[in-house]
Parts: sequence; C-alpha cells; structure tokens
Amino acid sequence: YVVKPVQGRVLDARIRAVLRRGERESSDSASFGSLVIDRSAMTVTKNGEDLQLTPTELRLLLELSRRPGQALSRQQLLRLVWEHDYLGDSRLVDACVQRLRAKVEDVPSSPTLIRTVRGVGYRLDTPS
Repeated sequence: YVVKPVQGRVLDARIRAVLRRGERESSDSASFGSLVIDRSAMTVTKNGEDLQLTPTELRLLLELSRRPGQALSRQQLLRLVWEHDYLGDSRLVDACVQRLRAKVEDVPSSPTLIRTVRGVGYRLDTPS
C-alpha cells in the first residue's frame, strides 16, 4: 500500500523490498544433514535422490522442519497436519512418524533426525 502522492525514490524502495521478499520465498529450503527439504517445490531429497513421500508424510515433515529443534505435541501435529483435534487419533501421528522415519533416517530404529520427546511428541533435529 502506497499513499499518494508518492515520491519516486519511495516507490522505488518499496518495489525493491517486495522483489527481495519474493526472492527469499523462492529459495525456501532447509538442510538437515543429507536431507534437503525444498518447501517451494514440495520435494525432499536424501543424498541427492528424491524421496517418494505420501502427501501426509510430506506435510508432517514440512511442519517439523518449520520449527527445527522445537518439540511439537501429538495434538499440535494433529491440528497442523490432519487439521482436526480429536485426541483419540494420537496413534495416527505415531504411525505416520514411523513410516516417515523409515524413509528419511539412515537407521530407522535409532533415529537422529526425527526424535521422540518423551511425554510430549516429536522434534526434528540437525544430526550431529
């Protein structure tokens, strides 16, 4: 929004700011070790190879990657990924995390990326 009358340099500065925001959004990707998540292209690669994730697995991974290092409860994940609040479906989250771990972890039984936070939920960590 620009109030009229506008000076040329003010209009130029606003246009440049909008263009910078567009550039930043177009390269919206995150790396977690060998795992690269490109949010704008909705793709996930591991060691340079595309992973075939279901839409639900992809949404789950995207939500976890938006808050790296932050533990999200099963209830929060139900609301963000499945868009409902019924607490009885928390096992749905566990099952989806298990399938996702099988695809993104090097050793799914000993996860380094998607960690369980006991009594809370799950967290996406950068491998050490």
